[in-house]
Amino acid sequence: MTRAASVVAALLAAIALEMPMPAPARAVINGASVLDGPTNNILGVNGAAMARDGSGGVVYRKDIEGVDHVFAIPFAAGRWGQPLEVDREDSYGASQPAIAAGEGGRLLVVWVQPRNVSPGGVTEYELMSAALQPGTSAFGQPIIVDPNVGEPNSGDIRAVDPALAMAPDGVAYIVYRVIGDDCSDLVEGDLPNSICPPAGISTDKVVDVRVARFNFLLWSSVGNVNRAPQVAMRNPTPENAPAIGIALDGDGVVAWQEPETSRGAARIWVRRLFGTAQGNVLQASPAEIGGRPVTSDAEAPALAVSPFGEARVAFRIQGATGSAVPVTQLFMNSLLGEQAPSQLLGAVPVGTPQGGLGAPSVAVGQKEGFRMSWSQGGSVRELSGEQQQPGKEAAIGATAGAAPTTINPAGGGTTAWASAPGAPAGVQVRQDYPQGGFQRAQLAGSIPGAISGLALAGDNQGDALVAFAQGPTGDSEVLGAFVQAPPAAFAVTTPSGWVRGGRAHVSWEGAFDAVEGVTYSVLVDGRARQSGLSTLSAHLNAAGLGDGVHHVQVLATDS
Repeated sequence: MTRAASVVAALLAAIALEMPMPAPARAVINGASVLDGPTNNILGVNGAAMARDGSGGVVYRKDIEGVDHVFAIPFAAGRWGQPLEVDREDSYGASQPAIAAGEGGRLLVVWVQPRNVSPGGVTEYELMSAALQPGTSAFGQPIIVDPNVGEPNSGDIRAVDPALAMAPDGVAYIVYRVIGDDCSDLVEGDLPNSICPPAGISTDKVVDVRVARFNFLLWSSVGNVNRAPQVAMRNPTPENAPAIGIALDGDGVVAWQEPETSRGAARIWVRRLFGTAQGNVLQASPAEIGGRPVTSDAEAPALAVSPFGEARVAFRIQGATGSAVPVTQLFMNSLLGEQAPSQLLGAVPVGTPQGGLGAPSVAVGQKEGFRMSWSQGGSVRELSGEQQQPGKEAAIGATAGAAPTTINPAGGGTTAWASAPGAPAGVQVRQDYPQGGFQRAQLAGSIPGAISGLALAGDNQGDALVAFAQGPTGDSEVLGAFVQAPPAAFAVTTPSGWVRGGRAHVSWEGAFDAVEGVTYSVLVDGRARQSGLSTLSAHLNAAGLGDGVHHVQVLATDS
């Protein structure tokens, strides 16, 4: 991607300077590409990921001769690759895949698969992974993340819901859940205890929230991160699944739901991760507001971590009579950067309290900016803000499903959602510009039908990948689209007044939101005079300049 200077400067050989402004740079929402299908064996899209250099990929499942398999489609240099089978040695079927991306085309995929049948006839499951390394055209040998992820008495794996986060160099974290006891073997008359509630009054389960770290080729267990693994958790669902994020240096942040032992209400908690060491437990959702207790559950944690370790955690608190949150409300808390690893700024309410609130999505930029989006009463809502100061909430569309968002560190970002029932089936994508204004597009495939598995991933530079499945059962396709952000502006300094050609010196700011490996070119009157520069200044050769006004452009090109 090429990023243009904010000022097309004019340089003089022997007369005065002129500084015209450049034309606005374009942002593009590319049309949806058919990545696989249409075919009768696509089971669904399960996620998308994008690294800071703009590479990434999509993960989905297909039925191959009666067995569910995991496939990934890489994305690099603005182009989609071919489908690659990830679980090549899996003979029994895969489920719950997740994907993460690092720079250079790195992809990491995890999934759950059966490994054995116990003497009691219970299927036993393991959590597996495989990686696509830079410069390779196939995923490597699958390796075990965790050999036991099924509930021991029933084999229940519905709670696993793995989530991945990868740093640019390939270091990654995974968070997932394992049911240790489904509390189903209690009988009437059992007394409440620290493990399970009385039989027949709850669907709670004893659950481990586990984290592991991937260091290029091997996994290391970080252990359980929940505070009290012996205390029953809320019945696991995708909406109360844990979330994880990672900073550029490879340190992470994990967020999860867990009941508070004193009041019994479920709260949202966070920890920092330093390699394989865990930081202190921090309570992100409030137990009290204005001196009144919050007696209802916090749920649906969403987490975003900035390149330098600052984190935003968004969540929903259900409204309840007598609670400090009487009507369902979204909240957000902020974890300061790693220089203050144990400091949360405190939960603040976000948006309008109302029933029918969907799960939030949150994205955070390189500095203090953030974006949030969610569905509410059939509408899509979004807002941006700085630190703990949310901006104005706006309705931007209509949907009955999720509305994920990404951020552009220069301002704005991209939000996507499936069209509302009754409207033509498709995915709506809105891109907000840094300077204000927006553009919007509807994405759809060649086969009409329902949208499923909507996934959105950003590179934290403003670009994004959109992926989804469309079509009826037995005739669907996997679709992907690339959203390109407008090039970021940066200032150029030129000589002031009359100069001789030998003193024609130009300097410029670095393209602050560009990835590593940026090179610069200097154009004079539309012709390249110097290129491949890694410095932030250049002397122009007097020969060939000539007298008069000369227009100078500096172009930054990222990897």
